[in-house]
Amino acid sequence: MGVQRLVDAYIIGLGEGADNSSQRRDLVASIADGDASLLELVQALSAYLTSDEGGQRSRGMRTLAEVLCDLPGSAVPAQATAKLAEFFGARLADATCVPYTLASVLALQRLASLPDRCVVDLLRALFKDVHVQSFQQSTRADAYRLLDLAIEAHPAAVRALGSDFVLGFAQILDGEKDPRALAAAFQTIPRLVALVDIKSHAEDLFDVVFCYFPITFKHREGDPPTVSPESLKTALRAVITCSAHFGPMAVRPLVEKTAAAGVSAKVDAYETLTAAAGAYDPAVFGPELEALVEQIREDVVMSSDDA
Repeated sequence: MGVQRLVDAYIIGLGEGADNSSQRRDLVASIADGDASLLELVQALSAYLTSDEGGQRSRGMRTLAEVLCDLPGSAVPAQATAKLAEFFGARLADATCVPYTLASVLALQRLASLPDRCVVDLLRALFKDVHVQSFQQSTRADAYRLLDLAIEAHPAAVRALGSDFVLGFAQILDGEKDPRALAAAFQTIPRLVALVDIKSHAEDLFDVVFCYFPITFKHREGDPPTVSPESLKTALRAVITCSAHFGPMAVRPLVEKTAAAGVSAKVDAYETLTAAAGAYDPAVFGPELEALVEQIREDVVMSSDDA
């Protein structure tokens, strides 16, 4: 069966909610075996990808994303990666296609042949054109994975973006409420801080992160250990104390939190201050030291329980 017929059958199945696994395997096999090329697949999808109907464009991008995700890296020619990156970068401006475009970019990022310059362009498009918080959790998770993978696999591209990456990351995280997404973002930030000088946008990043302190939520059955209340609390503490640039902004509100009525918030503030003592410039503690010592004295002398 030709690529066009396979594509048409696949997209019809998507519209009808049918099981498309056999057509998907056929499409992947035809490209992996060399009977067809990625270019032919894109050409066969052109009528869908350029449709005025959002649903058709979305199904076209979904087909391309699912095939690309299943293809072995050896089946994607090196000369095709830059063209695909340019194509996906343009597609990020189409909100209808964003979920499957991000999945495609993640598949592309696993390829060693993807140039750093293409990663820079893709990240710029993500920061400029995609309002990540307007999408459902799975799409937001893909955006965080994309940023984390960029730091891991393309550090030169992240360094090239520098403070633009820091600001873009902060804008994407702003308003996030899902604990799974927060766990992923909190794990990424210390690695970002180790790679890029965050000084010019330290306040933007700090404001987005510190609004979660002290972090409290009820663990949901089925959530992985990385999103338990204790693990999230530990991860947030590591973020708050991962850069000395956060010190001038963090110490006063942390000291204020030691006066919290809730024991959990009070203890969290003390433990975070303990970690901060080894991470921040000692000078930032000076203006708050008297208030901190007074609060410690009160908690020791006037405490309602031994702990």
